[in-house]
Amino acid sequence: MSEAKGADLLFTELADAVRYSQNWERSIKEQDAARAKAKKQIEELDILSARITKSFDGLALDQDSAAGLDRKVNEFVALATQQVKDKVKANLKASIEEAESEAKSEELKAKRSLGSYLAASPLPLIEEEVILELSDSSYEGKAEYRCSGEIEYEFVLNTASTPHFRSEFAFAGVRKGVRVPVRLGKTWLHREPVPDFEKLDDYVLSKAKATKTHLEATFLNHETSSTVDFVFSKSSNDGFTTIEYTDGRGTVDVTGEPGLSKHIDLAMVKTAMGKLLDAINELSKHKMQLSRLECGGEDILATLDCLGFMEKAVAVIVQSKEYMDAMRKVNPKMAVERLKLLGPEGNKIMESLGLTARGVK
Repeated sequence: MSEAKGADLLFTELADAVRYSQNWERSIKEQDAARAKAKKQIEELDILSARITKSFDGLALDQDSAAGLDRKVNEFVALATQQVKDKVKANLKASIEEAESEAKSEELKAKRSLGSYLAASPLPLIEEEVILELSDSSYEGKAEYRCSGEIEYEFVLNTASTPHFRSEFAFAGVRKGVRVPVRLGKTWLHREPVPDFEKLDDYVLSKAKATKTHLEATFLNHETSSTVDFVFSKSSNDGFTTIEYTDGRGTVDVTGEPGLSKHIDLAMVKTAMGKLLDAINELSKHKMQLSRLECGGEDILATLDCLGFMEKAVAVIVQSKEYMDAMRKVNPKMAVERLKLLGPEGNKIMESLGLTARGVK
C-alpha cells in the first residue's frame, strides 16, 4: 500500500476510530453515572423510611394505639418506597440497556475502523509474517505485523477465498513428481548405497510460516504420519533450501547428508518452494478481521485507547521522511477539519504533523 493512501486513512479511518472510541467511553461513563444515581436514590428512600419509622418514638399514645399506627404507617411507607424503588430499577435497566447497546455499536465501529486503517499497512513495517495451520481439512491463517514504536498487529485471513488453501493443499499443487531421498540402502545389484525416495505428490501442507523472502513449511502424509520439513530463503541470485524427513524410525537431515543431498533435484524443489511462498504471501491480501493490536504492550482492542494508538502512530510517521512527504500531499483543509472533531487532542496531533504551520486553521 502506498504511503499516500496510508496518509489519507489516518484522517479518515483512524480518526473515525478515535471518535467512535470517545463515544464508547462516554457511554460507559453514562452507565456508571446512571448506576450511581440509582444507588443514591435507593439509599435515600431507605433513609426516608427509617426516618419515618423513628418519628414514632416518644409519641404520647397508649401502647396499642402506637403499635397499630406504627404498623399501618410502616406498611404504607414500605409499599410506597418499594414502588418507587421498582420504578428506579426499571428506569436504570432501560437506561443501561440503551447505553450498552450504544457502547457495543461504537466499540464495533471503532474496531472496524482500526481494521480498515491497518489493513492498508499504513505504517513502516519492520516485519511481516503469514502463518498457516491445517485444522479439520481447512486452514487457519493469520498475518502478523511489527512496526516501529512497539506497534504490533494481527489479522485473521480468509483462506477459503483463495483456490490454493480453501481445502487441503497437496505438494502436487506447486510441483508434481518431486521425490526426496530419505535413506540409503544396499541392493545386490549395486555396490554403492542406493537411496530410498519418498514421493511428495500426496503430502499435504500441515503448517507454514512465510515472510516476503523466507518460508518454513511442513508437509504431512496422512497415511504414514511421516513429515517433510522445508526451510527456503530466496534472493535475487539464488535460494537456500534445507529438507528434513521424519517417520517412525526418526529424523533424517536430507540436505545435511552428502550421500542423500546429491540425489536431490534442488532446482525442482526451489521452484516448488518459490511458488508456495508466493501463494502464501498472496493470502495477506485476504484480510478478514483485525484480531490483535498492541502498542507499547497495551492491548488496544481491549482498552479501546484509539487516541493513544493514533498519537503513537503519528510519532512513528513523523520519523519517516517518505511518510511525511506523503502526509504533505494530503488535502490540509480536510485533514484539519477531521482532526478538529477529536477535540483538544486533535489539535495536538495537528501540531505534531505540522498542519498548523501550513497556514490552515
